Amino acid sequence: MIKGLEHETPEAKNWVYEALLEHDIPLYYVEGYSVKGDNVTALFERFKSTVKVEEWTETEIAGYLETGGEKNSWEARIALANLLDVPLYLVLWQDGREVFRIFSVSDGKIKVVSSTLFTSCRNMAQWLSNLKGIAVSKGFSEAGRLSFIDECLRRHGVPWPGNLDGFLFSQATREVKAIVEFSRTRKYPVRSHNLNLYFSKDINRWKPLDILGQRLQVPLYIVIWSSDEKIVKLHEVKSVEDDALEFKATDILTIDQLVDKFNEVVA
Repeated sequence: MIKGLEHETPEAKNWVYEALLEHDIPLYYVEGYSVKGDNVTALFERFKSTVKVEEWTETEIAGYLETGGEKNSWEARIALANLLDVPLYLVLWQDGREVFRIFSVSDGKIKVVSSTLFTSCRNMAQWLSNLKGIAVSKGFSEAGRLSFIDECLRRHGVPWPGNLDGFLFSQATREVKAIVEFSRTRKYPVRSHNLNLYFSKDINRWKPLDILGQRLQVPLYIVIWSSDEKIVKLHEVKSVEDDALEFKATDILTIDQLVDKFNEVVA
């Protein structure tokens, strides 16, 4: 990471995701994506800046994306944006300061989009609202985990776009092979957890993922996991109906079996 820029996300620590990365599964996340109607409209990444966002140059940011330790991740995100034919935005923000800098990332290069310096959260929210239709945000049950940018956008009625937990990407063929959603269970064991018990509450979580999968024409996998268990339930989604998720296949797997499964998907 460039000195002065930090990754920041409200997502919970996920041992399954970390184990997949340790086994070199080419799984990449996107910090946000917006959906309007039946289309994906944009992808978003964000860094927290410890210096004034106005001080960063295009050259400094582009240099990091080209040579930094996350080059493969950015190449995958750029490829995903190209496949969807949507922009990929990088948003820089600071704690306690309503100034936001937005870059547009494409093909390994960076350019500043016109009108990218927003000097109020209201203006930032208005810009986001033009890209959003479905409220993709999952919501948060743990108090105190939302950052300054999340809190200020919510005050203006436009939550940060919900994240994409992961997509499997083949560097060899430059293809997205699948999208992956992680669902943590606390109340029920992994084996007995039923996502459809919460479908009405989570419909704005599943509909955007369904739209994304249809646009890419790739399968959607849901991984149910728990902090207290070392197995997962893997659903391959057949369809997202108006009242329930329908599954093509469901398996209870160890992490090694999940690794094998995702290696098969990428291959």
